Amino acid sequence: MGLNRNPGILLLGIWLILTGLLPLLGVVTAGIDVVLAVVAIAAGVLILLEPARISGGFGSLALTRSAGMVVLGVWLILTGLLVVVSITFPSSGIVLELLALAAGVLILLRR
Repeated sequence: MGLNRNPGILLLGIWLILTGLLPLLGVVTAGIDVVLAVVAIAAGVLILLEPARISGGFGSLALTRSAGMVVLGVWLILTGLLVVVSITFPSSGIVLELLALAAGVLILLRR
């Protein structure tokens, strides 16, 4: 088992570890929310910029991109931007929760 070579997934892993670990350890540092938001934005952008894989059979080639990863990338960027630019919009929490749910389901279904 090796380290994932996709930088977006690597940053996502770092973001997830920090997001879970810092509250458990009681780490409260000024600006940590902004740092986590920037890491989330970077992970989302890198995930969206990842080249699509070529798939197909019998001589037909098609570029495919996982819909779940696209939704995950959008969710990460929106989550980070809302913190960095300190804005909210009506029902922003519900929108982010629905995007997270959709990303999770699509990733589990490998779509």
